[in-house]
Amino acid sequence: MDLQPGQNFSISKQSPATTSVEVVLAWEPAGTPLTIDSSAFALNAQGRVRSDDDFIFYNQLTLSGGSIQRARDGQTFTVNLAQLPLAIERVVIALTIDQGQQRGQSFGQLAQVRAEIRDAISKTILGTVPLSTRMMPETALIVGELYQRNAEWKFRAVGQGFVGGLAPLAKQYGIDVEDDPDTATPPSQSPHSATPTPASEPSRPIRLEKITLEKKGSSISLEKKGQGFGEIVVNLNWHQGSAGKGFFGRLTHRNIDLDLGCLFKLRDGRAGAVQALGDSFGSLQAPPYIQLMDDDRSGASTQGEFMHINGAQWQHLDRVVIFALIYEGAPNWAETDAVVTIQTPGQPTLEIRIDSHRNNQRMCALALLENQHDNIKVTKQVEYFRDHRFLDEAYGFGLRWVAGSKG
Repeated sequence: MDLQPGQNFSISKQSPATTSVEVVLAWEPAGTPLTIDSSAFALNAQGRVRSDDDFIFYNQLTLSGGSIQRARDGQTFTVNLAQLPLAIERVVIALTIDQGQQRGQSFGQLAQVRAEIRDAISKTILGTVPLSTRMMPETALIVGELYQRNAEWKFRAVGQGFVGGLAPLAKQYGIDVEDDPDTATPPSQSPHSATPTPASEPSRPIRLEKITLEKKGSSISLEKKGQGFGEIVVNLNWHQGSAGKGFFGRLTHRNIDLDLGCLFKLRDGRAGAVQALGDSFGSLQAPPYIQLMDDDRSGASTQGEFMHINGAQWQHLDRVVIFALIYEGAPNWAETDAVVTIQTPGQPTLEIRIDSHRNNQRMCALALLENQHDNIKVTKQVEYFRDHRFLDEAYGFGLRWVAGSKG
């Protein structure tokens, strides 16, 4: 069932009953140069958030309690209607173009935005929203909304453009925004200090800032404040190469086994690797204070792979080289369109794209994290190597290597 703007359908009256839904987002062309972000706003009867915690976006992926979750790639929202707080009566789903006004971009550069509403358990498609965006001048788009009326949950297609990007859209719903990434002066690619508000403050404005390290060798310095950095989340995500069948096939099919890992050196001189090879998944609570959370062997995950770093123990780490490895399949880095994001509580989200390619090499050093006076200096690398030994030699970890495999 295709919905036009203004049309709706009942979720509560589905048979069998649906209590948890997924809203899956996509756009054409998929390979657009636009950087598209998604967000959700959990609203009360007055159409406002109760607090900034009701804003789900790239720096805040879940509603407290987990009733709304945003996938790391930003293309899927999962909403458990049965677990939503009673005060929440609407969940608005929106897309925005990162720095769209600065770059002279708009949704008019796309042919279409599309949303699929699915039962989160059975994956049955309940409805679709195809939105033609040609000639649309805005940099924000309200795709649709889940809403409750007379104890019945429904989904409505909206398709409304919004001028100004994410910050004014968020302010409309009552979000206290600290920065506007679309109107603020872009950060330089030289070392930069991103200073968070002390954790002891009862509330602070939401940070919308996302920094892309564009050039090889560009860096940023994250300053330690208070008790440390909290839990640092590194995500590696990539496209599947040749797309699967259908418009949404590209979200679920991959033919390249791309792995996330790192080499590390502690302040006491110990060094090693955290990776799926050899089942060296690491630990958050004991040295090296780095843990690979999962290994996507199937290629079915749309969220990629995750590695966490215990920022409260950063003083024990000297440096970390984050790498990607093509374990299986022909080395075709251009086809992966890979991107690594580094999320640190109270700091801007950092994004590094693999934007240069050497398809005769299986390993790519993505980012170098260095301990400088207990601060974190992050530098874009995107350097290619034949295997672990050559990567190790380039960065001077001094490890001994033997052939390994995944368990």
